[in-house]
Amino acid sequence: MRWSKKRVSKLIAFILTSFALLLSVADPQKQLTVYTPQASYSIEVFERHGQMYIGAMDLLTPFGVTLTSTRGNVWTLHIGKVEASFTEGKETARINDVTVNLGGGVLVESNRVLVPLNACFSLLSGVLHKNVDFHPSGRRVFVDNAGTHFTSELKKGERSSLVLNFSQPVNPSIHQEGNKSRLVFTHEPLISDLANQPFDDKAIRSLNFSEENGTATVTITGDASLNVSLGSDGKTIVVQTLPAPAPATADLNKATPVAQSTPDASITPQPSQPPGTPSQNQVHGAPVYFVMIDPSHGGPDRGAFLSDKLDEKDLTLAVARKLKTELQDRGIAARLLRDADVDLSLEQRAELTNAQHAGMYIAIHAGAPGEEVRVYTPALTSISSSSEQANAKPGHFLPWETAQAAFLSQSQMVALAVAGELQKRDIRNLNLTAPMRPLNNIVAPAIAVELSADRSSIQDLLSVRIQSQVAASVASGVARARAQIEAAK
Repeated sequence: MRWSKKRVSKLIAFILTSFALLLSVADPQKQLTVYTPQASYSIEVFERHGQMYIGAMDLLTPFGVTLTSTRGNVWTLHIGKVEASFTEGKETARINDVTVNLGGGVLVESNRVLVPLNACFSLLSGVLHKNVDFHPSGRRVFVDNAGTHFTSELKKGERSSLVLNFSQPVNPSIHQEGNKSRLVFTHEPLISDLANQPFDDKAIRSLNFSEENGTATVTITGDASLNVSLGSDGKTIVVQTLPAPAPATADLNKATPVAQSTPDASITPQPSQPPGTPSQNQVHGAPVYFVMIDPSHGGPDRGAFLSDKLDEKDLTLAVARKLKTELQDRGIAARLLRDADVDLSLEQRAELTNAQHAGMYIAIHAGAPGEEVRVYTPALTSISSSSEQANAKPGHFLPWETAQAAFLSQSQMVALAVAGELQKRDIRNLNLTAPMRPLNNIVAPAIAVELSADRSSIQDLLSVRIQSQVAASVASGVARARAQIEAAK
């Protein structure tokens, strides 16, 4: 059978087209990430006519922009007193009385206004009247000086370590690739003026910073495998060479003892990990799961005056520290929102928890009168807002007062599990709901645990035994609830 030139040309075109399709499927979705001091969001990037485009509403809606009118081929958006008008086919837009160059023609697809990617700088600057920093190569935008900086310090020794200190809490996904450790920052506005930093060390050779497709990546290269640990405050990451393997001995031939079953068969304890040690899932790319423990009050805010010598702020910190230890003993990473006598506002407590992407939030309180432990779940005051929030699209800002809505059922699951564990230890408890802050502002399962006692028995709260029993009950409940939540996904 002879092939004509025309048939050969068609075959080559088919092969090239198929290859291009395979490459497009393999490539990750192109995105632009916008960072603000409050939150971050990502939007899709499209290719049209050889140029990158984004949706104008996708870019501006998180800031409160609404589409208010269309007239012919003119589309008008409003945010407060600012009006932005786009005309299909035109390479400029009008923001109030100012003409803004977009760098390409406006497109309209399915009633959706598309503008060139590079126009995000002029649009955000003109609409928000705030400082905007656009990194086009990495497709990242920083609004109102949002940005997390970091420093690196190499500590030489028998096992060299590289300490990274960040200006804000971070929680990257960690990827181990031979002698390289890649820290990928998807939600954090990490920036750096230094692209590559070599080290005069035999074990840790270099640090590289790069931006691509709406994310930032820090790559540490060594001469051998490296271990990455995230500090309990989320602001420190330590990269260290792994210790040399122990020499083989005859003991390896001995039988391994069978692990004893735990008293509570429904809870499977995991091997204990040091604070900040990444879990196996994190090494494979998933952010580390941890519980944020919030000892209420602090600093000049003493909380309840339980006695002449006992403030609520001191009791909550003591119980929080015990709870952290109990969680770590069960293989669950935990952090303290405050580990000193400092004052944090309710907004700061929610913002710090959300910024670090906590897997669960537990507030610790203490008060009187009472003879029980009270376990609170959030009570959202707006049912309609809660329903809207539960169905909110990823990438959009969350209504502050109902941010908890999408996690409310999981919060109730945690509260029931904790109450059940308290009951097992014969600790009287009440399961309550209340519109408490910052519970309503947390974007994760969230509960509050309050220890209480009558005035005549207030000193009982100082008992290490009672504090430890409550901490152990809460930790067991968290372990049970986490397993139930994971199973339901």
